[in-house]
Formats: sequence, C-alpha cells, structure tokens
Amino acid sequence: MVTATTPKSLRQWHSPSARPEVIHELIHGVDRYNPSNLPFMEEYLATQVKEGQYDLLAYLAILKLYQFNPQHSNPDVIINILIKALSATVAGPDFNLCLQMLREPSAILQDIESEDEALVVVFPYLQNLHELSRSCQFTKFWAEINSNSEAANALRTRYLPQHSAPLDSFRFVFSTSIASCFRRISLSQLGRWLDLPQDQVVEWCKKVEWQVEGADAVVPANGQNDVKAGVVKENVQLNQLTKLVAAAAY
Repeated sequence: MVTATTPKSLRQWHSPSARPEVIHELIHGVDRYNPSNLPFMEEYLATQVKEGQYDLLAYLAILKLYQFNPQHSNPDVIINILIKALSATVAGPDFNLCLQMLREPSAILQDIESEDEALVVVFPYLQNLHELSRSCQFTKFWAEINSNSEAANALRTRYLPQHSAPLDSFRFVFSTSIASCFRRISLSQLGRWLDLPQDQVVEWCKKVEWQVEGADAVVPANGQNDVKAGVVKENVQLNQLTKLVAAAAY
C-alpha cells in the first residue's frame, strides 16, 4: 500500500535501489559517453516503462548520448522519457531537466531522416501537460488527457499503453501535491482533481491511506499540511538602535 502524504526523496528519485550495477557503472563512469552503450540504456528504459520504475539519471544519460550523437536519437524513447518525468513529480525539476537536453522536434527528425511526425505533435502537448501539472491545474490536465486532439489520441493509443498504470502515476503525484496543502477535502472535488468517479475516489483514498469521513477525505498530518502557531521573540538592546535613532534625528 502506498501513502500519498509525503513526497519521495530526491535520493529515491535519483539513485533507485532497483538500478542494476552495470547500469550504475554506465551512468557514473566514462562509458556514459560511449554511444555503443545506447542499446543497453534504451533496454533499461523499456524495463522501467513496463515495470513502473523510475531512474532520472539513466534517462538524462540517454538524452546526453543523443546530444552527442544526434543520428542515434529515437523519438519514441524521447517521448517515453518525457512521460516518465512528467508522471514522477509535480513541482520537481525532472521534466525541465530532460527538456533542456533536447532540440526542437523537427531538428531531431531531420537528424535521423524520419518522417514520423508523432514527436512534433506530442512534444509540445507534453510541455503543456507539464505546465498544467506544475501549476496544479489538475482538472484542465485531465481535460487535455481525455480530449480528442491528435496529440491526446497519439498519447493514449501509442505511448501510455506501454507504461505500467500511467494514469495512476499521475494521480499519485497529484495526491502527493494535494496532501501537502490539505487536511480535509471533499470527495467530489478530489474526484475532479483525480479524474475518478465517486465510488473509485473512496477506493483511491484507501489506497493512499487517507481516511473517509462522510463526504470528505481526511489527509494525515505530514509536516507540510499541519499548521502550527509560532511565537518569534527578538531581544534588541538599546545600544543597537543608536545608529538608527541618530540617522532619524539627522
């Protein structure tokens, strides 16, 4: 059972325990710049996508190899990396870190002499989803996901099916963001933010270990959503005000 009350640590995101030793050596050693290692890294990404795991440094290593060897760029790998980064965190830098290592989609396709326009269509769409997620516009996020646009259809039919429970991954990071701000929230509002019907909202609350009281979900205190009154005392000596008083008199 997962708990959406405290965010994952950066250590969990950047140094996952599930990372194989051989991949660890490729990422941190001089071989990270060897293009012959791309098939191993891309295979590792495929495993991550299928099993729902996450390894940001591995994804950045792949994109760095694409930077140095643009002729080896794989648009499907790029999109899957962006999806993984998008579903990993609301406020973290993961998506932007990946984005800054990429050129314009049209330039990438020109490098590999590809006529597949999926990257051109989906790339800006993912950027828009990231902005909606980052600004906590969750209702608009789901409206975009469920729309009939070309990009949304490509994402839903071509890419998301490759991932392990991708929509639940989005819901989990949204729940983590919600948990940092709320102690109590109505089930109807939560359903809109998580794109879930009423009966499934209750099940989701159980999944993330939130309590349900009547028509509300109750989020446990987690250090971010529990407001505590504080008293700040300052001990200022008169001689410390001498210069201030003198300046005012002058």
